[in-house]
Amino acid sequence: MPVFPSTEWLEAVAQRAMADERYRRYGRVDALVGIKVGDRQFRMTFDVFDIRDIREIANEDLRDLDFFLLMEPERWQAMLDSVKAEGHAGLDYTLNTLDLKLPDGLAINAMGDGYRMDKFFRFNESLQRFFDLSAEVETTFELPAPAAD
Repeated sequence: MPVFPSTEWLEAVAQRAMADERYRRYGRVDALVGIKVGDRQFRMTFDVFDIRDIREIANEDLRDLDFFLLMEPERWQAMLDSVKAEGHAGLDYTLNTLDLKLPDGLAINAMGDGYRMDKFFRFNESLQRFFDLSAEVETTFELPAPAAD
C-alpha cells in the first residue's frame, strides 16, 4: 500500500492517469509540477500524456518547476480523504476551490514567473483528474511535520 507522500504513491496515481481515457480526453499536458507536503517536495514531468521523472527534490529545486502545490499535511490528507470518499474531490477540495480559499493560493511559482504559473490554470482539468484517480490507490498517510516558516 503506497504511503503519501512518496514517489511510490505518485507513480501509482500516474500509472492510473496514463491509462485513463478521461484523463487523455482533457488534452496534452506540458508542465513540470511539484507538490510540497510539510518539509518534503516532489516533482513530476507531465509530457503530453506521459507522467515521468517522478522524484523527491530539495526545497531549492522548486524554482525549476512551472509551479508546485503547497498545503499543510493535514489539508493534503483531508483532500485525499475527500477524493477517496466521493471518487473525486468534493466541492471544498477541488484544486480550483483550494487555490481560491487558501490565503496565498494553492499553486505557486517559486520565481514569480506568471507565464509558467499559468500552466496550473491551463492544465487544471487534467491535474484535477490526476488527483481524482488517487481514489483508486489504497493510501497510507505518514504525513511530515508542517514546514517551518
